[in-house]
Amino acid sequence: MSFVEIYFNSSLQDVVEIGDQACSIGRASYNQVHIGNKGVSLVHAAISRQNGEWWLEDMNSTNGTYLNGAKIAGRQKLRFGDVITVGKHDLKFVDQPTSSAGSSAQAEQAADFDRTLLVNPAAGSGSAAAAARSGNHALLIHGEARNINKLLLNKDYYTIGKGAQCNVRVGGWFTPKLIAEIIRLGDHYYLTPVVNKHIRLNGREVGHQVRLSNDDNILVKKVLLKFVEQ
Repeated sequence: MSFVEIYFNSSLQDVVEIGDQACSIGRASYNQVHIGNKGVSLVHAAISRQNGEWWLEDMNSTNGTYLNGAKIAGRQKLRFGDVITVGKHDLKFVDQPTSSAGSSAQAEQAADFDRTLLVNPAAGSGSAAAAARSGNHALLIHGEARNINKLLLNKDYYTIGKGAQCNVRVGGWFTPKLIAEIIRLGDHYYLTPVVNKHIRLNGREVGHQVRLSNDDNILVKKVLLKFVEQ
């Protein structure tokens, strides 16, 4: 396995698992390693693997790609522990995520976020008519310390994931920005997975849209959501 640790001003910002596959680095959101900084090109650099060896290549970026402090031209061999610099960000290529003094506080915050659930009823969108309806469905969200939050469902569309705009936010290092959607069609709500992992319905993995019924249990990573009809 292989990972890219993303640092800014010596502070660990994120860890991206790339496994044994090639990946791109850049400002565009479709890159596996996404750096949202104007000093980074849309597709800035690429990491690839050939014949058991890793390679780094600059993709004609505007500001160049640096490997261990030296600007590269063409392809350069990449080894675990090497540091790639794009714009103002340092990317450490590792076989296992590491913890350092500079990143321990960040890692502790990430661990706390993995245990903490943020409910954002105002996020997402829905028609005015849907918003005006008095909800007769809800999600009971089981958080840490046995506390339970209730999210009344009175809109047509809800989202679950790590993204700041999600109605139900779930943290963790490798949590996708959007894991699943809950959509109202007629008088019923449907669970629609966006990724093919991280989510179970009544103990079973879900890979397609499923109509929700009273007392269904939705497990998203370590967070339990119970769908209830009031």
